Amino acid sequence: MREFYTDRTILITGASSGIGREMARQLSPKGAKLILVARREAELEALEASLDAETVVIAHDLAPPGAARILADMVRQRGETVDVLVNNAGFG
Repeated sequence: MREFYTDRTILITGASSGIGREMARQLSPKGAKLILVARREAELEALEASLDAETVVIAHDLAPPGAARILADMVRQRGETVDVLVNNAGFG
């Protein structure tokens, strides 16, 4: 039986630590393409190197007004279409 996540693109916010990082680790072997988003680029790149999945890393702060729209534009400019959103960005 085909996994739900196979051949899907999943965008994970807050992916540099905690639950977001663990979601990326859990989804990596399931055949999904992952778009990892967080403020800390070095942590995202380290996570990317540890995963067994096609990944896109976007260092972006989602706290400022309009930041989500900017992220959507960045994803579109890369030619990506998001199938699943794991909205895990924290505040503080």
